[in-house]
Amino acid sequence: MIPSHLALIPHNVHQFAAAQAIIEVESKQLRGVNLATFPYAFALFRHLRGGAMRITAKDVRFAVGDFVSKAQGGAPKSDYIAALDRLIETRGRDCPLPLSGSTVARFFPDEHYRLSERKNRQWELRFTRVDKIEAKQRQQKRRRYQTLVAQAQIELAFTTPSELAAWYKRQERQGIFDDDLIESVHAWSQRFSGVRSAVFLSGQPLWAVLNDMQDILANRTSTEKWLDMLMLPNKLKGW
Repeated sequence: MIPSHLALIPHNVHQFAAAQAIIEVESKQLRGVNLATFPYAFALFRHLRGGAMRITAKDVRFAVGDFVSKAQGGAPKSDYIAALDRLIETRGRDCPLPLSGSTVARFFPDEHYRLSERKNRQWELRFTRVDKIEAKQRQQKRRRYQTLVAQAQIELAFTTPSELAAWYKRQERQGIFDDDLIESVHAWSQRFSGVRSAVFLSGQPLWAVLNDMQDILANRTSTEKWLDMLMLPNKLKGW
């Protein structure tokens, strides 16, 4: 026979006491014994601290590591006992206040691990869902921007040099970047006489180039304006 001091019991004394409390209470239930108030909690303390006794604040502190007494601003001792009773009865699935999640880990480590894994999966699903929503929003924003750029290029095709500054202001208000316009403007400028195309590829920002060319573009002669109108796509189609 194995001596009692060498008996195999869980290293976690809290886990062992909880298991013994469940066995004790359920055994009484099967025998039809009338149970007192909070039977799981009182059975827990008997196995946790040894023998029948009055539950003291010291006992509760041993059972609940983060116990805060009422004198220190915490909940009454009776609230802890009631919460422990519910915790043991539900095998750690229900952990009411004033207990914390660490109490579940203390008495039911397997259940605490399961709940932690479940919570982690919920967070992962939530983050994945948020990432998908944000990715979709970014994609929609990129498509809207690309549509604006395409619309700007269409408008540019029907713009004369004297109208270029006004066209650029509209695109600026739309939030279109110069880098997405400069090549189109360079290609457009080659259709018109008297417009220095090379300056658009000088590396300067488009707004700076247009500022330098403002007087030249605004003061084109009547002949140049007439020729500019002939170079627009709708005029070419009429030839």
